[in-house]
Amino acid sequence: MKKPKCDPDAGFSLLEVLVAILIVTFFTAVAMQMVVISAAFKAKAKVYTTATNLIQKDLENIRNLAIQYKFPTLSSVPSAGTITLSSTEGLLNGEKIQFQGTPDVYTLTISGATTTISPVINKVPASNATTVSNTSCSATSANSDKGLANRLMTSPSLVATVSGSATTISGIAYKPVLGANPYVIPTTQKKLWLMRNDSYNFTGSVAPYDVLRVNYLVVKDNNGSPSTNIIAKLSSEVIPYASFQCIK
Repeated sequence: MKKPKCDPDAGFSLLEVLVAILIVTFFTAVAMQMVVISAAFKAKAKVYTTATNLIQKDLENIRNLAIQYKFPTLSSVPSAGTITLSSTEGLLNGEKIQFQGTPDVYTLTISGATTTISPVINKVPASNATTVSNTSCSATSANSDKGLANRLMTSPSLVATVSGSATTISGIAYKPVLGANPYVIPTTQKKLWLMRNDSYNFTGSVAPYDVLRVNYLVVKDNNGSPSTNIIAKLSSEVIPYASFQCIK
């Protein structure tokens, strides 16, 4: 006996419908899961990108401050043992100084608004000659106030870039960078803290100690204070422009 042919208008069987529903449900669930994972990765990428941008912005500022850190210049032609400088930043009382373009070395004395040198002027320098500190240009110890890296680190312009209490992470004390903390990521409620540590006596530093290392951390917020949950970190080095003015 021949089997009857399938009726084309009979529709799907219950089993076929159930299988189709399971397949659609499976692929829908997978698609939704991918959307959730994609959103999570996108949010994480936004946090990391923001952290990187915060570090880059402050590092550029530190580099600019290093470029601007120069030895002062004479404001006029010196007479005998009295000199007038554009400033005394980068110079300390009792240091050995030398005017660019002249071979003579003098001892500097700073007393209030009066700046004198000894012995008296031998070869008269140019009226705008740079006054170089041979003492800081030839520093032999990192643990002193003589190296240019230390002087850059303690300069008012650089000190003013950080504020608040230090947070110690992995044995290093980081301070919040002024004007960036806590930083709220736009369109989110997430807050980040940009922290920085400046070091002139790091492992590997060598005479004349003119390299300043800046260490960065970006951490999550913890109820209005920096946490120890690190998002990003970076270490870089800068050299003050004054180092290139040293008379070799």
